[in-house]
Amino acid sequence: MSWAWAPALNMSADEPAAPRDVVVPEAAIVGAESSAVVAESSAIVADASAVIPARCKNCDAVLLGRFCANCSQAADVHVPTTKELVHEFLEGITHSDSRLWRTLTTLWFKPGKLTQEFVAGRRVAYLPPFRLYLIVSIIFFLLTSFVHVELEVVSFDEALKPSHPAAGTSAPAAKSIESCADAKFPWHPAWNPRIRRTCEALRGDKSGNWVHLVNATLPKAMFFFLPLIAFLNMLLYWRPRYRYAEQLLFFVHLHAFYFSVAILLLLTSEAADSWPKLAGIAGLLSTVLGWTLVVYSLLALRRVFPRSWPGTLFKGVVLFFVYSIVLGLTVAGVFVYAALQL
Repeated sequence: MSWAWAPALNMSADEPAAPRDVVVPEAAIVGAESSAVVAESSAIVADASAVIPARCKNCDAVLLGRFCANCSQAADVHVPTTKELVHEFLEGITHSDSRLWRTLTTLWFKPGKLTQEFVAGRRVAYLPPFRLYLIVSIIFFLLTSFVHVELEVVSFDEALKPSHPAAGTSAPAAKSIESCADAKFPWHPAWNPRIRRTCEALRGDKSGNWVHLVNATLPKAMFFFLPLIAFLNMLLYWRPRYRYAEQLLFFVHLHAFYFSVAILLLLTSEAADSWPKLAGIAGLLSTVLGWTLVVYSLLALRRVFPRSWPGTLFKGVVLFFVYSIVLGLTVAGVFVYAALQL
């Protein structure tokens, strides 16, 4: 019995064992994968920290494109070359989409349209009202500063000087003013030295300094004149009620047009002085532009403050007289103030 089982036992001992699959623990696999993910994440973080995001030079916000999403400044703000500056200047002036030219054409050919568009909320296509006013007024006063004007504000007529009266006639009772020393203010004698000094200064350089002071003071006076005339116009257009801001915007745009016309008048006057043959054309152009101011003002009033034509004409006439009185007082105040500064 033992002999029968022996070959079987020997055969099982000599036969090679069958190969078995190597079993790797599951925890080891998870740990290796986690290590790889961590290593990859660390590499990404390192790369991200190495790249510093671009920031806006104006507001320090992170730039995500060609322009800042916070303040709209361009991302490229390098110092331009002379060629780039000239190109930018010409493009800003001549570009068909330039807000300046669109604003000026609307101002000149569509009275009251700019105020109407601003009140309606359509503002992106045009220059802001006060920026437009400043640009046009600065150009006007800059041109007037180059115009050489000589005015004889104070003069003494030789015919008024006392002469020896003829026999049998009495001397004139009224005392004539022969020089600045005779200039007096009887109601306030303390002002007499100031008046004499102003008189001498006006005669000294043919009022050159006085004209310069007037030209420097008028722009400041306009910032008081505009709000005042806007308030008076609000009283004129009481019903239906318009907000004061609308009145002020209307006169800001209106005076921007006035200053642009004044620039044309000044240029034509200087051209006529330089070339006398153009005097006739300059006179005709001045007449046309003068009537243009009247027609333009009425059309602008009717567009911004809708009324019938008789109502617009009536309010326009009243506004003309009020405007003339307030402007006259403002200019007179500027003249006196400039004279007292000499």
